Amino acid sequence: MYKSILAISEGGPDAVLSFRLAARVAALFDATVDAVHFSEARRGDADIALQSMPFLKTDSDTRVEARARESERAYRELIAPLAGATFSGPGLKRARLVAMGRESSLLLLGRPGSDPENIAPETVHAALYECARPVMIAPPHADHRPISSVVVAWNGSAQAARAVGYAMPFLAKAQKVTVLVAGAAPDAVGTPVLVRTLGRHGIAAAVETMDSGEVSGRARGRALLEYTKERGAGLLVMGAYGHGGLSNFLGLGGATAKVIASCPMPLLLAH
Repeated sequence: MYKSILAISEGGPDAVLSFRLAARVAALFDATVDAVHFSEARRGDADIALQSMPFLKTDSDTRVEARARESERAYRELIAPLAGATFSGPGLKRARLVAMGRESSLLLLGRPGSDPENIAPETVHAALYECARPVMIAPPHADHRPISSVVVAWNGSAQAARAVGYAMPFLAKAQKVTVLVAGAAPDAVGTPVLVRTLGRHGIAAAVETMDSGEVSGRARGRALLEYTKERGAGLLVMGAYGHGGLSNFLGLGGATAKVIASCPMPLLLAH
């Protein structure tokens, strides 16, 4: 059960996105929300440019302060009315953010790329690879429908298994749970055992299959999104696959990256 939710904002569009969804999830599970504003310091070439042109530093500082104020405003509007809610403002260090994440039941963030100033923020990378907790990504458009239908993308991997385990509170409350097996025979990836285990928790899951053929990872991601949208799902659960480096989008594989970048409903991930 989720009782402690860490909602993270970098002060741009993701402030309202993540805090609004955090309030919805908290109401669903009678949970407490710890909201934080976190901004990774600029490094490298950007630092050199700011030092050599002071007027750019002034402009940068103004934007940083404005983003922090937006996080605090969104917190007061959306999170503060919840019992036990807390807010940690500017100055939060990365190590403390990771520690708070590890102490929480669920991490909730805005979608990477929804903010033009944070195309692939380090915050999401830290949440996925360092906090050892489920990460929920808020879609860019608010959806106030109850999360009554859940699609689980299943391939038998360790990441998918962790995602299912982390998602159990949502699955237990859902009216409909669909286990979607893509590109494999259900028996070959342990689907009957998964369905049996879910049944022991009182969760009646249907099994469906999808075969996208020999296509790229991004194409598989698009097919998964189309399936999920067609079924009217309120939540997609899947493993996050990748090596953790930053040579590509958050160090993730093509299918995972595509789903994170385009998922129209809340997305629960586990690495």
